[in-house]
Amino acid sequence: MVSLIDMPEVPMKKILEKLEYVEIQCLRKTCHSLRHFIDTTQPEQSIDALQIAGSAGEIALLINGNENCQLYPNGRKIHVEYQFLDGEITKITWKNKSPKKVIINENFSELLSRDFGLILDCKLPILRKFSMDFKNTCKQFLEKYLSNKNPIKTNTLIMNNAKQDDILGFLPYICADTLEKLEIQLFYWIGPIDISKIVELEHWKKTKEMHIAGVSVTSEIQNFEHFSFLIVKFDVLYLKDVLFLKELFLHTSSTFKQYRISFGKLSDRNAFIQEFGLPLTEEPETLIFERPDDKEHVVRLVFSAYFLEFEIIKKCDVPNDVEVVN
Repeated sequence: MVSLIDMPEVPMKKILEKLEYVEIQCLRKTCHSLRHFIDTTQPEQSIDALQIAGSAGEIALLINGNENCQLYPNGRKIHVEYQFLDGEITKITWKNKSPKKVIINENFSELLSRDFGLILDCKLPILRKFSMDFKNTCKQFLEKYLSNKNPIKTNTLIMNNAKQDDILGFLPYICADTLEKLEIQLFYWIGPIDISKIVELEHWKKTKEMHIAGVSVTSEIQNFEHFSFLIVKFDVLYLKDVLFLKELFLHTSSTFKQYRISFGKLSDRNAFIQEFGLPLTEEPETLIFERPDDKEHVVRLVFSAYFLEFEIIKKCDVPNDVEVVN
């Protein structure tokens, strides 16, 4: 009878293709021969999303096998928490699985980093989503465990509590060619965030969807014009910028484009009222504009005292009681 370590390479690869990430890591720990084979062949992992988040004394690593939200071993979602206890003592907890493990003489962030490094050593597919919380993630973690790896390929990248320097330091580890959506969330930041250097990066220029939440930004409106979907906030919204966006939506060749822009105040409220003929109250008002050389789509502008929204919609979806402005 052939043992597992004596099995030919081709059937062994077929077996590994059927295993989940946890099962492969368990198999990897059984002996040096299997570890060497797994590290050499790097079987592709069925990992759909990765997330690192937590507080100063506790960090969680979440791994999704797919959109199945059930926790391992019932499903393909893995949730591991690394908790600092005292000195160099760390408690590791697998959600939905017991017992808990307490490790002595190991720093909890080092253990997390090591496990995360094992994931990056695998042959990963293009992730649906990768989320990183920078509030308690140190720069040394990024340099030590990402600097020698291939750029992480993901469709959506979410960066929580990331200032401009954090973003500039992290994006080089992300593949710009696969990035479709970028989210920056700064809910504990006071004042506008400077993104003058971020807009020069390849990742900014190639991604199609941008969502900046919890904070206003300082940037020229022209830096956003290539996005198909945008959520952003400015402290002051200028009439010239809104007119620029109006022309952009009227003449773009794309028929899928939607921008939602919040603002603290208008640069000249009376000038806005005169230009658009809207009272600018808390109740949103809607204007519809014809698009030149486009008989099937129009531009919808929703305006209120706190936000405006541009969107290209089908003409057949315009309510009968709404006037279309030529």
